[in-house]
Amino acid sequence: MTGPIDKIVADVRRGAGAPVYLLYGDELLARDGAKAIVDALVPEAHRSLSVEVVGDDDAAGVAGRLRTVSLFGGLKVVVVHDTKAFVSKQNVGDVFKRSRDAWKEGDDKRAMRLLLQAAGGAGRDRAFVERAAKGELPDEVWEQVVGLKRDEESERWLQETAGRLAAEGAEVSESPGAGTASIYEGLLQQGIPAGAVLILTADVVDQRRALFKRIGEAGVVVDCGIRTGKLGETQMKPEVARGRIREAVARAGKRIDDDAVAGIVERTGFSVRALESELEKMLLYVGDRVEIRRSDVLDVLSNTREASIFDLTSAIEERDAARAIRALRALAAQREAAQPILGMLAGTVRSLILARSVLDRRLEGQLDPRMTYAAFQGRVVPRLAADAGAEDGSAAKVREMHPFRAFNLLKAACRFTQVELVRALTAIHDADLALKSTGQPEGMVLETLALALCGGEGRTR
Repeated sequence: MTGPIDKIVADVRRGAGAPVYLLYGDELLARDGAKAIVDALVPEAHRSLSVEVVGDDDAAGVAGRLRTVSLFGGLKVVVVHDTKAFVSKQNVGDVFKRSRDAWKEGDDKRAMRLLLQAAGGAGRDRAFVERAAKGELPDEVWEQVVGLKRDEESERWLQETAGRLAAEGAEVSESPGAGTASIYEGLLQQGIPAGAVLILTADVVDQRRALFKRIGEAGVVVDCGIRTGKLGETQMKPEVARGRIREAVARAGKRIDDDAVAGIVERTGFSVRALESELEKMLLYVGDRVEIRRSDVLDVLSNTREASIFDLTSAIEERDAARAIRALRALAAQREAAQPILGMLAGTVRSLILARSVLDRRLEGQLDPRMTYAAFQGRVVPRLAADAGAEDGSAAKVREMHPFRAFNLLKAACRFTQVELVRALTAIHDADLALKSTGQPEGMVLETLALALCGGEGRTR
C-alpha cells in the first residue's frame, strides 16, 4: 500500500491533489494512509482547526463542515473513518468475517461495530442479535446470512459479540449503507467545495455501488487490502506480511532470519494491527540482542490458541511427534475440547490426501522439498493449471488455494504415502469412537493418535 500513498502524497505536494479520497481494506493501513494524505494537505500548525475527523453518525453534517472556511485560509479537510456507505447485502459476508477477525485480535469494540453493520446490511433487526447471543441461529441463517463455517470458534465469536450488543441495548440500523451512501452521492453531485477535501475510509466496499464509481471518477480510490481476496481467506498476503516484518525489524536496528519471519507470518496475519502488536512483543522480548531467531518466535507467539493449533497441524504435516505432543498439551492447558481438535486433525489429513493425489496424478509423484516458493510458482503452478483431461478434481481444489498454502501442503504430502493417509483417517475414526465410548482420558487418546499419525516410514521425495 505504501506505493499508492507515496504517489498521492507526491501529487498533493506538487499541487495535483483530488477533492475526494476513498481508502478501503485493512483498517490500520487505511487510517495510516488517510493520515499521510492529511499531513501532506495541511501544515501541522493548522491541523487542529483545519481538519475535522467525524463518523457516519454525522454524515448529514459533512457538507456543512466542508463549506466551513479554514481560519488559516488553507484547505479544509473532513475525514470520515469506517463509513458504512459501501455496505450492502452483497458484501455483508466480508463484514461478518472482519468482525470475527477483530474479536480474535481482542478488539471487542470494533467486532461489535462491524457485527452491527453486517446485521443491518443483511436486513436483520435486534431479534437477530438476541438470538445470536443465545446461540439460537438456525443453520440456514448461518449459511445464508453470516456466511461463515459454523464451528466452535465462530460460535463463540458470535455469541460473545452479540451478547455484548444485546446487553448494551444496541439497535440495528436498517440498511446502514444506503442512507449514508445517498448523502455522500448528493454531496459529490453538487461538487466538493473549492478549498475542501473529503477523505473516507471503509473496511469493505461493494464496488457496484454508484458511490464507489462516482468517487473513482471524481477523486482517488486506494485499495488497502492485504488479503488474497479469495472466499474464506483469512490471512494477509504472505509477501505483505514479510515486508512489514522486515521493515519493522530494520527500524529497530535488528536482524531477523528467514525461519523467524516465516514463523511470525504463520502465527499472525489477521490484520496489520495484530501483526504489529506481535512484532512489538517480539522486539521487547529480544531486548538489546540484534538477531531475532525462530526460537524467539516460538517463545513469544506460541502461547495463544491459534499458535497452538498451528503448531499441532504443522507438526502433523512435518511428522514431528514430539512437537505434536507439546502442541496438544498446550491446547489442553487452554482447556480446548477434544472433539474440535480431532476435527482439525481430520481436516489436516484430508488436505494431505488431496495434495497426495495431486502429486501422484499431476506431478508424477515427485516434488523437490528444497524447491523455493518462487520456483514453485514458475514451474509447478502452470502444471497444476494445465488441462489434464478427466481427473478427480484434486488439482482444481489445490489451484483454488493461495499458492503459498498449496506450496507448503504439497511439500508436506511428500512425507506420506496415500496408504498411510487413508490409515490416518481410520485412526482418527477409531479415536473418535474411543473418546465417545471407552472413558479413556482425552489427552491419552489424542496423544496416542498424534504418535500414530506421525509414525511410519513416509516419503521424502
